[in-house]
Amino acid sequence: MLIKCPDFLEIKNVVFKLNGNSVPGPNGFGGVFYHSCWEIIGTNVCNVVQQFFKQNWIFPRMNSNVVSLIPKIQDAESIKDYIPIVVANFKFKIIFKILADRLALVAARIISPNQYGFVQGRHIQDYIGIASEVINMLSKKVRGGNMAYKVDIHKVFDTLS
Repeated sequence: MLIKCPDFLEIKNVVFKLNGNSVPGPNGFGGVFYHSCWEIIGTNVCNVVQQFFKQNWIFPRMNSNVVSLIPKIQDAESIKDYIPIVVANFKFKIIFKILADRLALVAARIISPNQYGFVQGRHIQDYIGIASEVINMLSKKVRGGNMAYKVDIHKVFDTLS
């Protein structure tokens, strides 16, 4: 189900679900171009996307991206003062969105109920209260002891390696 070749309607629906006002890709064409010119380019776009699913490869440079560093603060001096923005080819975004939509259908069955991030309908904020309660219970004696660790979310989600 994840790798079956999408039909014209599935590809068109994905194209129009994607943000038309997103930043154009490295080739200069963004979502608004695909939305407004669909009647002209739709068949060619579908052929490119279907080619990926049929032959398991993408055209050269279709996955080329441009990384720009946008300063978070005035007079930024180090890498942590920037937000990396990746400008991706819109056709690649279409393929990625098809795969993501398909994976979302099975995600709830393959991801543990304890994992709250990255699953539709679940929010990591729901676990802030539970985490607080767990931290408060660390001082209670239990067999085997207690342990907690902190992950620096800033470093995980706000840096480019």
